[in-house]
Amino acid sequence: MRLLLDEMLSPVVARKLRDHGHDVQAIKEHPEWHAYDDPQVIELARRERRAIVTDNLLDMRPLHYEAIVPGGAGDYGMVFMPGSYRRTRADTGRIVAALEQKLAAHPGESDLVNGEDWL
Repeated sequence: MRLLLDEMLSPVVARKLRDHGHDVQAIKEHPEWHAYDDPQVIELARRERRAIVTDNLLDMRPLHYEAIVPGGAGDYGMVFMPGSYRRTRADTGRIVAALEQKLAAHPGESDLVNGEDWL
């Protein structure tokens, strides 16, 4: 599975995961992506064949469901973080470890297609 980290996640998380051999990009690493709204983020992830990691359940979960209904465009999956999941600098190692577990559980590019998982 390849990941796209939504805007609330630090590029440091993406870099650490890449250092461990994973294909991960973060919205914050690409200035041209900063202004993307949620549908554009989903389209970007679809084009790049990436699952999205986000805590934006309010907006992203309905868009995910819209994409995966029969006849929908589909997506490469979502990894949701509960709102209570801490994202401070001190939590970076814990986030990286949790995402590595998800990457190990879904090693194939299409393993999470149209699905969701949670940290």
